[in-house]
Amino acid sequence: MTKREMEALDRKIEKLGSKVSEAKREYDTLLEQMSELLEQRYPERREEAIKERLYEAYKRSGKTVDFIIDFIDNADDEDDFWA
Repeated sequence: MTKREMEALDRKIEKLGSKVSEAKREYDTLLEQMSELLEQRYPERREEAIKERLYEAYKRSGKTVDFIIDFIDNADDEDDFWA
């Protein structure tokens, strides 16, 4: 491949890279808007997702429910909680 051909390919790659970056930014923006609208339309989904995440974290933690509830209830007193 000649130097000229390589330079032409580099320019094409750079142009496409810019287009891909812009498309990704637009996609991320649209995805965020969609997520916000879905949360407004189906607030119960968000609550269910939070419950599921909490339950999965609880199962992985090996802690008791009482320990976790005490931890959450005393979150403002974190320094005292771990003493």
